[in-house]
Amino acid sequence: MNVNNLYSEVEFIQTLKAGDVKSFSELFDRYGKRLFFFAKGYLKSDEDAEEIVQEVFMKIWNNREELSSERSFESYLFTIAKNGILNTIRKSKSEQAYLAYAKIHPEKNILLDDELNFIELEAAYHKIIANLSPRRKEIYFLSREQHLSNSEIAEKMNISVKTVENQMTSALSEIRRNLRDLGFSGIIFFELFFR
Repeated sequence: MNVNNLYSEVEFIQTLKAGDVKSFSELFDRYGKRLFFFAKGYLKSDEDAEEIVQEVFMKIWNNREELSSERSFESYLFTIAKNGILNTIRKSKSEQAYLAYAKIHPEKNILLDDELNFIELEAAYHKIIANLSPRRKEIYFLSREQHLSNSEIAEKMNISVKTVENQMTSALSEIRRNLRDLGFSGIIFFELFFR
């Protein structure tokens, strides 16, 4: 951060951690537009980019007590933004793929009123993830949400790569089994997005 700004980076983080609204406002002034254009460059939508900016600032505020002056604050902000962008793209592509499948396979009736729609399927998926064992859930999250490799997960959790592989196989099997219980649309949802 520029020394000409109101606070040095360390002071800035300390005041933000303490819940100082002035620091939070300065955070928005410093990074709001940059984050917006960063997100818009990928998402091509003002509305989606604005949502990413809001998400970043909400996460910073809600997790302010965990901020560290030992890592680059700017890098941390843009990492949150990047993850939000990836999630938005993945969700958009997933929904588009699901709807496209429905259009080219009308005989499957996967979008009839008595079938689960995409939003309901996604909610069911998140519920299934929440019910995984803590260790399996953490490994799955690090793989699918943080996009870490099996070896990176093994190193981070101090376990073997084989354990990571076994836990991921078990997690996917559990997700598949539970989604299949939802009927044909659950099977398609898994095949399209989680294989």
